[in-house]
Amino acid sequence: MPCLIRCLVTWTWVAVVCVRAAMDECSDEQGRAQRCMPEFVNAAFNVTVVATNTCGSPSEEYCVQTGATGVTKSCHICDSRDPQNHHSAVYLTDYNNQQDTTWWQSQTMLAGIQYPNSINLTLHLGKSFDITYVRLKFHTSRPESFAIYKRTSESGPWVPYQYYSGSCEKTYQKLNRGFIRTGEDEQQALCTDDFSDISPLTGGNVAFSTLEGRPSAYNFDHSPVLQDWVTATDIKVTLNRLNTFGDEVFNDPKVLKSYYYAISDFAVGGRCKCNGHASDCVKNSRGRLVCKCKHNTEGDDCNVCKAFYNDRPWRRATADNANECLPCDCNGKSSECFFDAELYRATGHGSHCRNCADNTDGANCERCLDHYYRDQSSSRCLPCGCNSVGSESPQCDNRGVCACKPGVTGEKCDHCQPGYHSLTEAGCRPCSCSPSGSTQECDVHTGQCRCKDNVEGFSCDRCKLGYFNLDPNNPLGCTPCFCFQHSSVCDSAEGYSVHTISSTFFNDDEKWSAQGQDGSTVQVQWSPSGQDISLISDDYFPMYFVAPDKFLGNRLLSYGQNLTLNFRVERRDARLSAEDLVLEGSNLRVAVPLIAQGNAYPNENMQTYVFRLRDSTDYPWTPPISHADFQKLLQNLTSIKIRGTYSERSTGYLDDVSLVTAVSGPGVPARWVEQCTCPQGYEGQHCEQCTVGYRRARPDLGAFSSCEPCNCNGHSEDCSPDTGACDCLHNTAGLSCERCKDGFYGDPTRGTSDDCQPCPCPTGVTCAVVPKSKEVVCTNCPVGTTGKRCELCDDGYFGDPLGQNGPVRACHICKCSDNIDPNAVGNCNRETGECLKCIYNTAGFFCDRCQEGFYGNALAPNVADKCKACSCSPLGTVGKQSSCSQVTGQCQCLPNVAERNCSACQPGFFNLQSGNGCERCDCNPIGSNNGQCDITTGQCECQPGVTGLHCERCEVNFFGFSSSGCKPCDCDPEGSLTGQCKEDGRCECRPGFVGARCDMCEENYFYNRSVPGCQHCPSCYSLVRDKVRMTYGSYNGISVFFVFTINQSNFIYRVLFHIYNIFQNVDKGLLDRLNTINGTLTTQWNRLQSIRVTVDDTATQADRARVRVQDAEAWRITNKATVAHRILSLRVVLESTAALYQHKIDADQIEKIAKDANDTSTKAYNLLLKTVDGESKMSQEIDELNKKYNDAKELAKNLEKQANKVQAEAEEAGNKALDIFANLTSLPSFDIKTLEDDAGKIKKEASDLDKLIDKTEKEYNDLRDDLKTKELEVRKLLEKGKSEQQTADQLLARADAAKALAEEAAKKGQSTFKEAESILDDLRDFDRRVNDNKTAAEEALNKIPAITATIAAAKEKTKQAESALGNAAADAREAKQKAEEAERIASNVQKGSSKTKADADKALEDANKLDNEVSEMMDQLSAAEQELAKKKAEADQDMMMAGMASDNAKEAEDNARRAKSTVKTVLKIITSLMDQLGNIDKVDLSKLNQIDESLKRAKGKMADSELDKKLAELNDVAQTQEEMIRDYDRQINEIRADIANLNDIKNTLPDGCFNTASLETP
Repeated sequence: MPCLIRCLVTWTWVAVVCVRAAMDECSDEQGRAQRCMPEFVNAAFNVTVVATNTCGSPSEEYCVQTGATGVTKSCHICDSRDPQNHHSAVYLTDYNNQQDTTWWQSQTMLAGIQYPNSINLTLHLGKSFDITYVRLKFHTSRPESFAIYKRTSESGPWVPYQYYSGSCEKTYQKLNRGFIRTGEDEQQALCTDDFSDISPLTGGNVAFSTLEGRPSAYNFDHSPVLQDWVTATDIKVTLNRLNTFGDEVFNDPKVLKSYYYAISDFAVGGRCKCNGHASDCVKNSRGRLVCKCKHNTEGDDCNVCKAFYNDRPWRRATADNANECLPCDCNGKSSECFFDAELYRATGHGSHCRNCADNTDGANCERCLDHYYRDQSSSRCLPCGCNSVGSESPQCDNRGVCACKPGVTGEKCDHCQPGYHSLTEAGCRPCSCSPSGSTQECDVHTGQCRCKDNVEGFSCDRCKLGYFNLDPNNPLGCTPCFCFQHSSVCDSAEGYSVHTISSTFFNDDEKWSAQGQDGSTVQVQWSPSGQDISLISDDYFPMYFVAPDKFLGNRLLSYGQNLTLNFRVERRDARLSAEDLVLEGSNLRVAVPLIAQGNAYPNENMQTYVFRLRDSTDYPWTPPISHADFQKLLQNLTSIKIRGTYSERSTGYLDDVSLVTAVSGPGVPARWVEQCTCPQGYEGQHCEQCTVGYRRARPDLGAFSSCEPCNCNGHSEDCSPDTGACDCLHNTAGLSCERCKDGFYGDPTRGTSDDCQPCPCPTGVTCAVVPKSKEVVCTNCPVGTTGKRCELCDDGYFGDPLGQNGPVRACHICKCSDNIDPNAVGNCNRETGECLKCIYNTAGFFCDRCQEGFYGNALAPNVADKCKACSCSPLGTVGKQSSCSQVTGQCQCLPNVAERNCSACQPGFFNLQSGNGCERCDCNPIGSNNGQCDITTGQCECQPGVTGLHCERCEVNFFGFSSSGCKPCDCDPEGSLTGQCKEDGRCECRPGFVGARCDMCEENYFYNRSVPGCQHCPSCYSLVRDKVRMTYGSYNGISVFFVFTINQSNFIYRVLFHIYNIFQNVDKGLLDRLNTINGTLTTQWNRLQSIRVTVDDTATQADRARVRVQDAEAWRITNKATVAHRILSLRVVLESTAALYQHKIDADQIEKIAKDANDTSTKAYNLLLKTVDGESKMSQEIDELNKKYNDAKELAKNLEKQANKVQAEAEEAGNKALDIFANLTSLPSFDIKTLEDDAGKIKKEASDLDKLIDKTEKEYNDLRDDLKTKELEVRKLLEKGKSEQQTADQLLARADAAKALAEEAAKKGQSTFKEAESILDDLRDFDRRVNDNKTAAEEALNKIPAITATIAAAKEKTKQAESALGNAAADAREAKQKAEEAERIASNVQKGSSKTKADADKALEDANKLDNEVSEMMDQLSAAEQELAKKKAEADQDMMMAGMASDNAKEAEDNARRAKSTVKTVLKIITSLMDQLGNIDKVDLSKLNQIDESLKRAKGKMADSELDKKLAELNDVAQTQEEMIRDYDRQINEIRADIANLNDIKNTLPDGCFNTASLETP
């Protein structure tokens, strides 16, 4: 059997190699399809096997079976957590290495692994494979019983492949070593005991061949049974029973541990199943293994044909036939098909196309659908579309033409022939239309004739209402009735005949004239020979022939007729225009091009041009006007102009001009002349006259005005029919004698002679009668007076005009120094003139002084210059009082406190927060910089190295307390005991160290780096000490000089450092002075606000200050540039220059403040001089600094010279030392080595000294080079400073511009005030016309139903406007609420007190607001947007406009339900106020004050509502919706007509109020 297995495996691999060589391609060399297969692989390699049992979890012991009794077994540990001792299922399919075997292992028999318990090993291949063999290699003895299963799909049932058992019948109910005979089921599993022996104990193989013993294996390509048999997606091995020696019955744990399953290799040989249609398997986008299909197949196993390859059924490829899928034949009309088995059997082709395109049909889309025909140009099938009613058949010919019934036409027989109608089953019937009123066509469905524009009727045989004269030559059919727009019923007049007005130019020009385009007169040329007239042009500007009077006047009878003329030009370069023929009349003007209405282009030949005088789209008169306006134009034709020239230096010729009209008399009837049927009140052929008892409603319109009955209220018997004016008697006046003359009162409508009586008022004053009480009240008192008899002074005036409380005193306007609100009520006492409502923080009888706690000039013209708050600081003011000097504003300060408002300590003081004044800094004059300290903590500004609150001591490790500060000790940390030195600067040295800094070893000591401190020299040093001392004698001189030089260098450094500190002090002092100047200027600026100076003085002082500032700035920049240039060589100058730059910026700011101050007062100029003086002091200090710098520079030069000298002397000392060393050789024998070492040290020290000098010189040179770079940087900073100065100048210019804008705003404020005065005058004039409007107010009661209807009609238009305005409604409602609150406040006051004339005026204004709600809807909202953004002074007017707009929006939302009620309320208020006006006795000033305060609160709320911002947003929305708003123009025009009606009502309302019951009376 092993030999058989080896042979089988060898045969298999040989077959694999041979087949692969021939089948790895799916087409041969000629491109013909052939069977192809993927390569033969171990499908289980590295594929995870799922085991139902694995050892090692938990860790357990197992023993290796030896098969010998009594022999000690080798035991081991299986632990799944130990990488060296685990045996998981991954080892089943890994690489099998004989030298390093790995295996999967189950738990032992000790753990219960034995029959009937079984273990499953499941291998998921991930795809269908054609399985050739399954091989298992056991690490232990092979099982006594196990089975192999497979399944053909991942969700299918497990099918047994093969059983292995030493007890087949007992375990698997199968015969041992059974076989399959031909014809039997070849998919049955067999059982054998070939591999069930216990030997070998390890390494035993089990190989299962899927086709072995299957009769049809040699005809595999044609055996679907075996093809399915070898197919598997999953392999499962079930281990049922272990092989044992039988010793397990003793239950010895050692024995039980030796029985377990262990497999080292699990191999599955086969191919990726692709049914012969692929040579490769790849992973798809989801990571799943699929075939890379060829032969037009698809699917995971290439098991179906592609969508459009169904011409034959899918088959598996064989060695003889690739069985590739063939494409469907749909003639290019479909991309979808299916396999039709019936068709395949019948034709050998199974492709059946579906969803054929282009209206085709058939299995191969080879023919057209029924009732379709093939388009010869595109091979598409098109629908016949034959009309089912009009065609004989739904099928058309090959051209798509249908066969039609009688009277029917069209390719599809879908409409009647011209002159036919009513398409039916029998065909179409002929039309019956009037040739005069129709187009000879009728509706194809109903037979209704198609009429001309002005004709109606089924057969188009009558004119429409408003038209007459059915004429076949009229393109519109009928002519519109004119009748001066008073009637729409007319007919052709009898007795009129055709007449022609003409000019033939036989004898002269017949009074034709000419003019240029600008209206200038031009000479007309008449030609006796040509009998025509002409015009000659010199340029391109056109000239016009102007018709004489016989063509003009009333040419109404020429409407719809022709104007004919003959015309030619000299050459063909005419440039036509839209105004070649112009008609003018009745303030109307129309024009038409010469070539319009079918006329020819002008040339050298005389041609006839005909123009039809009517409005029509066929006759393009521009601008287009209605027929009524065209007739109106002809009724008063004032000009006919015919263009005569069309190019430069050209000539135009005119001849035979004629105009068709009609005249009364015999002749050819002129049927286009109208005879109107007039309504009541009109008469005449064209309703052009009023009948007796009627008059023109608007005489200015003439015959176009409507007629209305005369009404003179019984005060006249005559009425002009044209003007309508009555000749009034009995002291009456008006168009209908409906009112009394000025100076009279009464009710003229009663119709008696004594209706009007003289007014009991001062001369020239009108009056009115209170309806209920019949009391006469004066209505237009002189300026400043009010009352029923003009006996009181008006609001804002004082006096006693009738002497009721003493002598007669005329009413004079109150004088409150312009410190009152002109819109407020009750600003002064009406008798004494005392001011009661001072504003701007003023007080006094005339509001001429500041209130307590304020200071300034109450009489200043500008509000900003009036009284300002003292704003005294409570921390620095005596008793924390808030009052100050009313002139200067100076508060009473605590000790050592400064500033106007006591807000800062004096220089040298601090601790303002104490509330008891400021404390002295007490800075040490030596240790501090300038005696100044921190204003909060009191910390003084100390010199370098100095510390303490008062700068009274040196810092740690510093010495030498002086005015220049303390110096650092700089003690050597190794040689000194501490870092603190003595008063003289010398450090305390450790033993062996000497020197001021303890940085040198004492004589007979040396420095050893390996041992800390200075060490004693060796004893041999004394032998040469004397000789060396001689050398030191010379060297000490050099050293002394060198030390002196070093000290000089230190001194120079300290001097430079001191210069640096001085410069810093100068800068800091300068900054302090500048800050002081800045604070002083700020204080002066605040004080200058209260100084009243003239503009001329301010300008003069500003010019002088500007010159001073510019001179000072030029001086300062020049000196600073000089200073910077002189100190560029010092390193510390960089910081000083940066500080100067910062000071320059501060100085620029001070300059700006100084300029602003000098623009308003001469005190700022004096303060600026102090600044210049301060800078002069700074200049002196800078000069002193320059002097010290020059001294330091000379000292540096000396240092350089001395350093060079020291270097030369050092070299000389070195040479002397060498000479001394040479002389030492003549001395007695010494320790030469030691002496040489010592001499070398001395030489090295000299060399080090030389290097130190070189290094010092190099550092000095480097310092000098570095300062050159700093010099460039400083120069750049200075240039930048100049640039910043220019920027500051620009800012000053902008400030001047801002001031100019402020002055302009002031001018606008004055303009606003004048506008307010103008409005006040208009209101007073309105008041004087109260008597004229009384009668109209009563008539308004009868017009309420009409008003209601008008408002209802405007409702929808208002609603649409509201939607266009977006959020305007919400914002307007908010404004309305504010206005309503103010109205309620005023109403509450009315309940408790009698009202003055001013109250009546205010109530009247409210009534006018309500009256104008609808009329002011769009206009007032727009006005509110503009006025609120422009000026604050008109806030009350804006509030009124916004309130009216909000009322309109609210009424639109409420569907105008409250409109009628609002109008009734208006009339009720008017009536009530008229009743009240007679009861005015005395003014309650407290109530007036309440009114004023309430209105102020309302105005405040109005301001808080941010209407400015909201209305600005509304403005933006309005701009974006401009196009939408244009669509509403037509609707707005209709609303304006309604507004005009409401305005008539408003004009009839009286301005005054009369003595009637109170408004609030229930």
